[in-house]
Order: sequence, then structure tokens, then C-alpha cells
Amino acid sequence: MRKLSVFIYLSLCMLATSAIALTPQENVWSDSVIETEDDGIAVLIIPMHGQMHTDIQHELYQSMVDRIKDADPDLILIELLSRDFKNEFHTLMGWDRSHGRRLNFNSYDAEDMVKIAEVFHLPLAEFPQVVWVEDSAGSSTVLALSWANLYMSDDAYLHSTYLSSDFNNINAEDTRGKIREFRMIHTKTLAEFAGRDHALLRAFADPDVPLSGSWEGKDVVWADNTDGELILDKGVDYMPHLSATIAAEVSISKGNVTSRNDVLLSEGIRVYHLVGEDITEELNAHPVKWRKDFLRAEKMLRDGEQYGGWARGDDTAKYLRKQLAEYNKLVKLLEKSSAVAKSIGRKHRIRIKTLEQW
Repeated sequence: MRKLSVFIYLSLCMLATSAIALTPQENVWSDSVIETEDDGIAVLIIPMHGQMHTDIQHELYQSMVDRIKDADPDLILIELLSRDFKNEFHTLMGWDRSHGRRLNFNSYDAEDMVKIAEVFHLPLAEFPQVVWVEDSAGSSTVLALSWANLYMSDDAYLHSTYLSSDFNNINAEDTRGKIREFRMIHTKTLAEFAGRDHALLRAFADPDVPLSGSWEGKDVVWADNTDGELILDKGVDYMPHLSATIAAEVSISKGNVTSRNDVLLSEGIRVYHLVGEDITEELNAHPVKWRKDFLRAEKMLRDGEQYGGWARGDDTAKYLRKQLAEYNKLVKLLEKSSAVAKSIGRKHRIRIKTLEQW
């Protein structure tokens, strides 16, 4: 088969999709899925919504492992929506709106990504799992690909990230290669969890490695070259960004869905009930809570700076004690919430050790 560029392939897929569009009467196939009080399959919903490594972080899920086991779900449904370029986190962080042209604001913490995946693929491995990607960008895309059982919303994308390639500035080829492989080893670990080709996940993080695929029956085998039948990444600063339609066509996802019921029906589930609803509620509440704590932390920081400015003459000791009290409260808050600590560090370049030194 002649090689196809991703652009040509995308055009063909869009034409095919429009040609088989369903009428409103036909597009109700998931209505036959029924939620009950306690009949049918036990489903646990794990929302992964918002900012990677703050809203979505391994400490949160690790703390719930025993509770998830007690809920004893027949299926864990992970609902992933993480695309900072379309939410308001950049406003909270004080980033200029012009940065919206960037593909994502998600930070990239490889260690945290691996630990999130480990929670679900190791202590919770006994429970069947499926991830529904409502949209993803950057590190959330790489995380999503660590599940083999993946569905996508019709308008979702798997956006890549541009992981820092400062190792390219290293002149010694052997050293540069070793550092590059060290930076990318996490993509191999995540790929192994899903049974995917390492080349696929690496292409979403490494800007200089190409990606092409070749069909073997209904499956696509991915390689870090341009020798395949379908070229998704030419390498050299080009990064893949796949629509739901393309992801399904090349067997990265199992299909497109529009609702939770679509996902369940695709998994052969027609009757279900929810379990661990307290877990789901707590996960939904986490982003709201830590953001409030973030604003409190910023106030403590401002107050501490102000007290330091007032520490003059006879009032020096008085205001230094007040400043010390604010910094002590701030240290405790940062120790309690890694999400707040990461965000304060990212925005104000202040770490717990810095505060302790102050």
C-alpha cells in the first residue's frame, strides 16, 4: 500500500464519516442502557478532570485504593477531561490570555504520571477498567494511552505535548542519547501497562522522533520511523495531534462515544448501578478545595511580605513575629497539599525549603 500522509488520511476519514451520518432517530442506540439502584453491573466512576498533577495526581488516587477495593466494582470507568488551553486555570495562575495559542498548559511530571498509572494497573489491576477521553492535551494524553481499553468523545483530540528537549544542546552524542533515553523511559513503562507499542507513546512526548504505522490485519503496528503505510509524525519538531475519528480508524481507541451510556453499551453493559459514589464526589470536590487553599496560600505569602516591610524601628520584633507566623502557616498548608505546593512553586518560584530558610 502506498504511504498516506496524515492530512490525506484525515480528509478521507471525514468524508467517510459524513457519508454514514446517523439520523436523529437512529442515533439513540445507547438509550437502552439503564441505571438502577442495585441491579446489573457495579460501575465506579473515577473523574479525572482539570489540571494534570494538581487536579489529577497520584496521591489522591493512592489514598483511595482501599476504599475502591471495598466498593468492589465490576468496572472502573475513568472519565478524562484535561485540556488546560480551554479552561480557566491559566487565569488563576496569572498567565496572559495570549498564551491560549499554546496547545496545553498541563505541566509534565513523568514520575507522577507513572505513579497514577501504577495505582490503577497494579493494586487495582483485578478490576476491569476503561478510560473515556472527553478531551486531552499533553501529559494527560500520554497518561490516557496507558489504558488499552480507551474510547473518545466525537469531538475529542489526543493532543501531544512538547517535552523539553534541552538535551539536544549537549554536544557529546553518547551523553545526549543517554539523557534522552532517561527522559523518555517513562513512556515505555506506560506503554507496557496498555500493551501498546512504545513508539506510539514516545511520539506524543518527544518532538524529534517520528511515528508511522502499518496494518497487520485490523491492528496497527507503530514504529519510530517514516517507513510505515501511515505517517503521523515526521519528527524534527513535528508532534501528533489526533482526532477521535483518526484514533479509532488506526486502532488507538475502540470507538467514538457521546455519553457514559455509549461507553457502557460498547462494553456490553445494558443494566448497571453506581458504587463508591462517595469516592466520585470526593474526586469532583478536590479541584475546588485545593484552588481555595491556593488563594489562601497566596494571601499568606502577601501578608508575610507586608509584615516584613513593616518591620522597622520599635515595631521590628512585632512584625517579624507576625511574618514568621504567616510563613509557618504557609509551610503547613504546602505540606498538606502537594497541589497547592506545586502551583505556588510554579507561579511564585517559592518552595517549602525556601520558606523554612526564611
